[in-house]
Amino acid sequence: MRISGISIFAIILVVIAVAIAGCSSTSPTTPAAGGTPVTTTSAGAVSGGSSVPAAGSVVSGASIFGNGNYKWFEYKMTSKDMSSNMKMEISQDTYQGKAATHTKMTNTMTTPMAATTIYDMYVDASGASMGGHMKMISNGQTVMDQDIPPGDTSKAPKDPNTDKTVQYTFVGVEPVTVPAGVYPAAMKYTATIQGMTSTYWTAPGVPMFVKMVVKSTEGDITQDLVGWG
Repeated sequence: MRISGISIFAIILVVIAVAIAGCSSTSPTTPAAGGTPVTTTSAGAVSGGSSVPAAGSVVSGASIFGNGNYKWFEYKMTSKDMSSNMKMEISQDTYQGKAATHTKMTNTMTTPMAATTIYDMYVDASGASMGGHMKMISNGQTVMDQDIPPGDTSKAPKDPNTDKTVQYTFVGVEPVTVPAGVYPAAMKYTATIQGMTSTYWTAPGVPMFVKMVVKSTEGDITQDLVGWG
């Protein structure tokens, strides 16, 4: 069973929303070199003296994402039938003559076909999408080339199916190992977006999720953090 393009695009929108939330933060963070193992605090502990929420607590995305500055991050995305590398680059730019934060995502798929999709999104100071462009290249040929209309990609992303702000439920603390490092005190959350249940793991000192697993009727899609800086 193959993962549909709709599922992939929904995941990409989630990643963009998290990136935009991160752009608004001014808290410092220490970049991790891509693929260099990093060990955080001991299991059950949270850096900075923060308390662990009770299991079942509902929190906003802004409270768990966007806790640091960064210019890029990269994930490895895999499923039963697909594998790709997703890199996000963030910079200050202009769009249609107005100041904007430019988020450029390059998704390079290796299976089941070799294709590269580039998403250029621009947001204003409030985090609202100003629009952008999407292009896919396969075997040297452009197979998709279209504009992305303005929309709501605010710091509190909404589920397009319900128009309600996405809520994240805290599950617990457990260890996670990804290419970016070893995180024995990762914080586990779940959320439902576009009818798909996503599980996120965050870790002290990391400005975005270290791992995400999306469950859908088409199968699971996993994203592992490779690095950021």
